[in-house]
Amino acid sequence: MTEPILLHQGFDNLDMAYRVQLPTDLRNKLAAAKASAIEERRAVPLTYAGRTFLVEGHGGKGGYLYSVDTGVMGAVWWFKEPNGNRDLWGARVSSRALPLATQGIEAVKAEHDQFLIDLGMSFTEIDRRISRLDYAIDFYFTEFEINPAHFVCHSRKSKTVDGHYAANYRDDRITGIRIGTMPNSQIAIYDKRREVIDKKKFYWWEIWKENAEKAGIQLCNQSPIWRFEFRAGKSFIGKTYFRKTWEAFAANPSLVFEKIAAQTRLTTPQVDNNRARWPSAPVWAKCQTSLAKITFRDFVTIDTEAIKAALWSEYLQTLSAQNAGLIISQMAAYALERSDIPAMLSQLSLDVEDILEKDQDGTLLATRRAGMKARYAR
Repeated sequence: MTEPILLHQGFDNLDMAYRVQLPTDLRNKLAAAKASAIEERRAVPLTYAGRTFLVEGHGGKGGYLYSVDTGVMGAVWWFKEPNGNRDLWGARVSSRALPLATQGIEAVKAEHDQFLIDLGMSFTEIDRRISRLDYAIDFYFTEFEINPAHFVCHSRKSKTVDGHYAANYRDDRITGIRIGTMPNSQIAIYDKRREVIDKKKFYWWEIWKENAEKAGIQLCNQSPIWRFEFRAGKSFIGKTYFRKTWEAFAANPSLVFEKIAAQTRLTTPQVDNNRARWPSAPVWAKCQTSLAKITFRDFVTIDTEAIKAALWSEYLQTLSAQNAGLIISQMAAYALERSDIPAMLSQLSLDVEDILEKDQDGTLLATRRAGMKARYAR
């Protein structure tokens, strides 16, 4: 088997909880925006204290009543209804992978802090807890195949992964495996190329590009790219650092991921019946080396403005495709033919004019523009 070539390594997820309470004015505006979102069946924009974000028509698990989205370069937030001293941990945030990959975890954490401060919520260092951390390592790895039998777990967990993993299949090929459970710890190994194509996360090609070119690799849609992802949940973080503060984690960011990698190993099979004596596979050794050297500088410097522009362009293309599909469905419903397209478009134009005529103050278009700007940072 050929040697794996490192394309990227860095933090892929950061979840935190804050001991804060929503200010009354913000709470009222969130409640009104949520009601509008439910009525309109879509997220609606809200501008507050100079920040524009999207408010969803639903909340989140754990008693969070409001869900807020700060866009493709931001995060998803959840807020609880102010309830006095019954539950002081009133905010939770989950970072998106793109800003973590292009700005780094320290900058993302600082942005989360600033977002709450701007909204009028104050807190100290002990009022912030880390509830999840993911670290991803991407390899260009030809001939690699996932075989659950090649994994050996720590004796305290299990001597094998039998009954302790979940696998994803494509035809008869395993395309992904998850070992362990959250909120403890988990290792996920999967076909990242396939995920990027299926979920249209095209920006990963740009993230991988520099290291691929250094290795003399020309990436394409068929490139064998595998992700090795190490996930630490709040229980495991608490057991590792004895407290879930940013300072404890920042003092040794490698520690929690090294422990995860030490409890489960991908091995090279031997004739020895004692699987615990099988040596670690070369790719696992590379992962452990990377995990031992984690820093807050593990991110790539690329043109994020170009990425945002591309995401915006893709969104416009999606809108065009959806519009065309709806028009064709409407033509089919009215038993129209291709020759009726001009008349159909003329009628649609009148319908749109009628809607905008009723919206004399321009609120409808302004609201839609604000929502798009909030989501795509345009």
